[in-house]
Amino acid sequence: MYLEKRSQEQLLDALDRLIECTRASFREEEALMDCFAPDPDPVHREMHGRVLARLMALRNSALDFDRGRLLAQLIFIDRELTSHISDVAPIPECH
Repeated sequence: MYLEKRSQEQLLDALDRLIECTRASFREEEALMDCFAPDPDPVHREMHGRVLARLMALRNSALDFDRGRLLAQLIFIDRELTSHISDVAPIPECH
């Protein structure tokens, strides 16, 4: 979207989809944490909230950003999500 310089409406639609996919992924992960972890990590859940808040803030101000600033924000969020994925420990089998 960014590289193809799509319309603002298409960009907002893509951000909306990214937010929904992220929210769904975090819900699934939290459900697994509830199932497998006797004491789920509250810091990890708070990180989910922070990432979603950043995505919402980006979406709400995306039209005010120039393309360079928008790209910088997307890269920052991408790094947070990538870091999050690499921090997830293997989950034991449920008995």
